[in-house]
Amino acid sequence: MGVTLKEIAEKLGVSVATVSRALNNTGYVNEKTRRRIIETADALGYERYKEKESSKARTNLIGVIVSDITNPFFTQIVRGIEDVLSCSGYSLLLCNADENIEKEIHYLKVLQDKNVDGIILVPAGGDHRGIKDIVNKGIPLVLVDRLIDGLDVDAVVIDNISGAYEGVSHLILEGYKRIGIIIGPVEIMTAKERLEGYKRALQDNGIEFDEDLVEFGMYTQDGGYRATKNLIKREKPDAIFVTNNVMTTGALLAIKELGLKIPDDIGVVGFDDLEWAPLIDPPLTTISQPIYSIGTTSAQLLLRRLGRSQKLRKEVVILKPTLIIRESSRRGKG
Repeated sequence: MGVTLKEIAEKLGVSVATVSRALNNTGYVNEKTRRRIIETADALGYERYKEKESSKARTNLIGVIVSDITNPFFTQIVRGIEDVLSCSGYSLLLCNADENIEKEIHYLKVLQDKNVDGIILVPAGGDHRGIKDIVNKGIPLVLVDRLIDGLDVDAVVIDNISGAYEGVSHLILEGYKRIGIIIGPVEIMTAKERLEGYKRALQDNGIEFDEDLVEFGMYTQDGGYRATKNLIKREKPDAIFVTNNVMTTGALLAIKELGLKIPDDIGVVGFDDLEWAPLIDPPLTTISQPIYSIGTTSAQLLLRRLGRSQKLRKEVVILKPTLIIRESSRRGKG
């Protein structure tokens, strides 16, 4: 295996991005630093940098990979990304990974072949070797919605624990005691954190956590529908917390088919506040995320990496969700 950009960066005490800019002749690098990087690359046997330096040029293309393009949550994020990057002269190449790690790896390779200047990624759960390869090659990368352990890159995420904690605590204050949760795949950060917030709210309110009240909806509408039906038939919760907007639509359909009345028979709190939430009957209590701001903030972080700033530290921006209380969780008021 040949010498990597990361090894050159560690040898000189500079960032991988700085090494990439120097060897690929893209972006500003102090001339003295550039010479040191080139000399070190030669000494370590990094033989292909001259070819890269001549062939790599700015394309003004940014790759964006989302996990489910059919989910309005991600389309709003993309809108925020585009609004910021288009003002700086960049165009987007949008890819949909379908929560599939192999598709994610494929699209990462496609974007590299297109010589994109940077990538904004909502990572799928599973093996992250494709993402680590991007980082090692010095391609600017910003993660959105989910972090990856051990990966030192910029990211924009939500405080999922506090959002889930507020939603479940609200249900408890309304008098619900047996509260179920419909959760996504546990290998995805958002699912793990929302489950943690759920557990903390129960504990702080003197309610014992019951694994039988946990069902997995896999972040799909059909998954939310099946999980909700299974949970209600088996455990008869008096409220459910659904941790994703797509699963919530499935959960509401299941509740309707089972002939239950919201909120008297069963209270409901969803995660994500989209346009339809206040329009259904009864209006849905939700944990609202600043979705558009997630997109604009991630684009701003990427522009920062693409600029001339040197020795930038990793920045993880954590945005706060907001509990919006409506009739679906107000016991006896629906």
